[in-house]
Amino acid sequence: MQPIIRAHNLSYKINDKKLFQGITFDLVKGKALHIKGENGSGKTTLLKIVCGLTKPTKGDLTTNTNKEICFIGHKNALKQYLSIEDNLTLMNVGNHQDIQKYLSIFNLDKSLDVNIANLSFGQQKKIALLRLFLNNSDLLILDEPCVGLDMNAQKILVEFLNEELLNGKVVLFSSHISLDIVSDSLSI
Repeated sequence: MQPIIRAHNLSYKINDKKLFQGITFDLVKGKALHIKGENGSGKTTLLKIVCGLTKPTKGDLTTNTNKEICFIGHKNALKQYLSIEDNLTLMNVGNHQDIQKYLSIFNLDKSLDVNIANLSFGQQKKIALLRLFLNNSDLLILDEPCVGLDMNAQKILVEFLNEELLNGKVVLFSSHISLDIVSDSLSI
C-alpha cells in the first residue's frame, strides 16, 4: 500500500539553530502519528512542512493525495468581529449537510448570531474544529487540537478521529495531552 505521507530525513533549522533533524516516517491509510516534544521543539513546524506551508531545510517529503488537506492549527483562525454564522460561511461549511448536527453536539446551535469575540476560548475552539468534523479529506493534520476543550468535547474529538481512521483516513497530530487514539508516536 502506497503511503499517503512519506517523510525521509527531514530537517529544519532557524538561522544556525537546528530545530530537528533526521525525521523519517511513512503513514498509510488508517494510521495515525502522534508528534510529541517540548515547547519549541519543532512540532508545529513539522506539521506545516507536511502541509506544504513551510519548506524543510533538508530531506524529502511526498504527500500522495488528490484531496485537499484538512489542517487545524493551534490558533483558531476565526474572525473575532464576525458572528458564528458569518465565520461558518467564511469556512465554507455553513451549508454542509451535517452542520446542524455538530452545532447541536457542541451546544452552539442557538448562538449563531453571537460574535466570536463573545465566546469562551473553548467555544471558539469548537467552532474552529467544525472544519475537521465536516472535512472531505483523507489527510487530517491537527496541531494541539485539545487545547481549550472540556473533557466531553475531547471525548467527541477522539471518537471522531478513531472513526476517521477506521474509514481509511490518515491522522497526523501534535498534543501534550495523551489521547486515546491508536497511533504510533514520534518524539522530536
